[in-house]
Amino acid sequence: MRAWITMLTLGAVVIIATGLPLRIRMDRPRLGTPMIQEPGTPLEVYLRTSLPWAAPAMQLTLEDDAGASFPLAVSDRWWRGNILCLTSRLPELRDGRYTLRIRTPRQDLRQPGAVFVRRTWPQEYILVQAGDFPPPGMADLMPQFIEEMNILQPEAVLGSGDISYDVRAEWYAFLLENLAQLEMPFLAAPGNHERKGWAAYLRAFGPGPQRADLGPLTVLSLDSAHGRDQFTPSEFQWLKQQLEHLEGRTPIIQLHHPVIPPDRTIRGESGGSGGALQGFRGPFMELCRAHNVPIVLSGHWHSDAIFDDKGNLRDDRPDFPGTHYAVVTALGNEVRKVTRWPHAYHGYRILTFRGGTFLGETYDLAGTGKPGPIASVPLGNLHAHTLPDGAVELRNDLNASFASAQASLVASRPDLVPDQGLLVRVIPSGARFIYRVRLPLPAHSVRVVRLQEAR
Repeated sequence: MRAWITMLTLGAVVIIATGLPLRIRMDRPRLGTPMIQEPGTPLEVYLRTSLPWAAPAMQLTLEDDAGASFPLAVSDRWWRGNILCLTSRLPELRDGRYTLRIRTPRQDLRQPGAVFVRRTWPQEYILVQAGDFPPPGMADLMPQFIEEMNILQPEAVLGSGDISYDVRAEWYAFLLENLAQLEMPFLAAPGNHERKGWAAYLRAFGPGPQRADLGPLTVLSLDSAHGRDQFTPSEFQWLKQQLEHLEGRTPIIQLHHPVIPPDRTIRGESGGSGGALQGFRGPFMELCRAHNVPIVLSGHWHSDAIFDDKGNLRDDRPDFPGTHYAVVTALGNEVRKVTRWPHAYHGYRILTFRGGTFLGETYDLAGTGKPGPIASVPLGNLHAHTLPDGAVELRNDLNASFASAQASLVASRPDLVPDQGLLVRVIPSGARFIYRVRLPLPAHSVRVVRLQEAR
């Protein structure tokens, strides 16, 4: 008996010695698993502590893009081992992006893009989906993607797995530095490559699965990479529960692995692609039918494809009934040809909505004036360039027009106005001011926006 007591005592001493001094890690909200809420609603912050049921003194604040700080008062807390959940209430803040900051006696942790305040949603809007992000050697494609997103201003960017092909801390730091520049929520779902450095992925983007309510939509981000290409039973049960409690919202689902196997349309494994979801595929599709899921988004193949719920590759037309099972090409890794679809390029999907109604997910690749089948949007055709006089040139080389693109201009004064478009916001940034201007950007057009004296 004394031996057991001695062993337990020694074990406790080792645990305490390892966990001291007390430290915390922010699990969520964070970049990849943000909170998107209205002011006055509960805000839950999940932390992991270096010792179970013990945490240092903490100060929680939100910071806006101008650097203003807003304290968060903790109204409740609960523990599960070394997981601590703190409940606060979102203050009356203006709509926009906020950094979550937590300070302890020994740590000062900041999470850009962790919290987004939203009161209203536009009637017509877009989401963007991307997968199979640039690996080392293609790093220059990441800033290009960020630039295009900040021009397009989707309501959210969905990262459907294989966000990182490198487990090194330096590469994750590069990804986070770029993704932190997105002015909209980034919702992450892991792929099979993240499993090679699972702890690094969790430190960067937090655990899943996750639910994000975006006005009339609910985005459910799943992990399909258990055993490389499966859900776990608990994750599938979580999905069922979420679909049963949508509160009138339209569900959108993202996961890394395509749900429909290519079968007779396949061109071969194509460097390792061509695989599809294995565990729970049939029950998953039944859930999508039962809950009228309009689209399920995937990556993994590095190639565009869209299937209907009978397993047919829909390269005939973009507007067919039932759930669309859409696969997106690689954003930055090697591109492949997995099905009979002949086009291969880096790109992303733009999903269009009117209220909670899904309108489409394909691009007019042929330039016919209307969306064609299957195609995603080619990367590298939207640009913002600052001219020597401080004006900003927006260039659109796509076969698509955008009703509300954004130009960001910098000036030393806050009282100027743009010569065209709608001034959305002026943000102090040190000794300068950033002007956010929205304007239409037609297909194959160039728009130059300048600041001028108010008349």
